[in-house]
Amino acid sequence: MAAFVANPLSLSMSNEAVGAYVRESEALERRRLAEERRRQEGLGRGSGGNGRGRGSNEAPHRYKTPYLTVSDLKKPAKPWREFFASDFLLRSYRVPRSLNEAKQTLDGNVYEFFGNYCTLAFFIACLVLYNKPKALLGGYFLYRVWVWVRSFRDPAESFVYRARHFVATMTSWAVGLYANVSLAASYAILVTAFVVTVHGCTRKRDAPAPDWGRSPRRRDSALGKLRLRE
Repeated sequence: MAAFVANPLSLSMSNEAVGAYVRESEALERRRLAEERRRQEGLGRGSGGNGRGRGSNEAPHRYKTPYLTVSDLKKPAKPWREFFASDFLLRSYRVPRSLNEAKQTLDGNVYEFFGNYCTLAFFIACLVLYNKPKALLGGYFLYRVWVWVRSFRDPAESFVYRARHFVATMTSWAVGLYANVSLAASYAILVTAFVVTVHGCTRKRDAPAPDWGRSPRRRDSALGKLRLRE
């Protein structure tokens, strides 16, 4: 302490030095008690003292989809019975009770079933474009145009590179407007986003594994066959 800088063992200290020591000791004790009180209040609020806390030592949820790797993006689709949890539908789906629960469930399902969602997106796009052959042909034509443009290795600052990209961009705009490619693609994206959001938010992360032997659907189908026989 500042009062004992000169000689901590000195018995001939002035009243000013003793007073400084006492004031510093009291200030430190008050600070310690205040910090202890704040810590106890924080623990009381976080540990559910009022019945609504989450717990101060509960780790925040770590979202996985923002950190998907190339290997994650290449994951094959899982079996569709597991994806839809069709053997135990009533036990596998639930409306989320909060926005945080919906976000965490969607994050986990997208990470787990990314291959299935990509396959669904492809089929939805095919269904949307099935009745729009002009948009389908226009989209394929634009795909081939940009594959051709990117096959060249010209420097990005060269005139030929910029001229080729300008022509390809103008062509894309013209073909897209004529064939309604953008409208069809936007519709497919909206439908895909809706399906992924609904399934990803409502499918439980701990849904039962497929088991046709214990599935209620098997019992119902067996009862149906018995009724038909009767």
